[in-house]
Amino acid sequence: VIGYQTHGDAAVIKPLEHSYRGLAITADVNPQFCKLDPYWGAASAVEEAIRNLVSVNSLPHSFADCLNFGNPEKPERLGEFILACNGLYFVANSFRIPFVSGNVSFYNETPHAWIAPTPTILGIGIIEDVRNAITVDLKRRGNLIYLIGESRREMGGSEYYRILGIEGGRVPRVYPKETKNNMNSLLMAMKRGIVRSCHDLSEGGLIVGICEMAFGGNLGVDLDLEKIPRLRTDIKLFSESNGRWLVEVDRKRYDEFEEIVNAKRIGVVKKEKEISIRDGKISIDLSLDELRKEWNNAIESEVE
Repeated sequence: VIGYQTHGDAAVIKPLEHSYRGLAITADVNPQFCKLDPYWGAASAVEEAIRNLVSVNSLPHSFADCLNFGNPEKPERLGEFILACNGLYFVANSFRIPFVSGNVSFYNETPHAWIAPTPTILGIGIIEDVRNAITVDLKRRGNLIYLIGESRREMGGSEYYRILGIEGGRVPRVYPKETKNNMNSLLMAMKRGIVRSCHDLSEGGLIVGICEMAFGGNLGVDLDLEKIPRLRTDIKLFSESNGRWLVEVDRKRYDEFEEIVNAKRIGVVKKEKEISIRDGKISIDLSLDELRKEWNNAIESEVE
């Protein structure tokens, strides 16, 4: 648990007694993406691992994989496997980060059903000083919230579509050049001590990401979504497009951050325990305590 109550994007460990140099470790996969599009689903898993490692101020170093699929003797299942492997290669090769280990588990099916393609990715990053690790939890009222990366109309496989019962749609793509540029500039800002907290955006999109940051700091946020252009409000909130981070920036150093990082200023941290969202004529106010209650009881409510 990080901060008041939330989780991190990657675990940070200090393996050497006499050195503060450490490792960041993350594991990622989204079977809903892979079910609709094995290629982009697998590519998204690798790219999310990269973003999670960067979120804690580590430089991505290497990957391992655990590839879980159905019966490869069936053309459809073998096709899913080939597409997923090509997606893994595309992102790893684009970032020049190697897969150093892995395993494959086939025949995960019964006579009547099979699992969705599930390429689980383990990512390892190097952090030069674990004392400088960045966490998810919001730190101080008055600090500014920035969105790095582009939100797109990519709702296929999203939690939003799942809850609405919508199948299909465009699965998020990966844009290596864009993500690489943003990754390098974000790491530079972290190195200069400008970034106070950071969270990558994945399941649930922007609204879930900002709630998790707010839970950790037990602080509220005012969001202005008009800075995100050409999208409906629900897509701005729930799109799971790749290549994005939410960043809390020291309010006294925002100009320095904006010189380094291409990002949109979309909010400010506040003391009041609520998430307030504005997008043109749309206005939404959500109680942090009520949101936390729903977040904590999600499994229990599903079981009931």
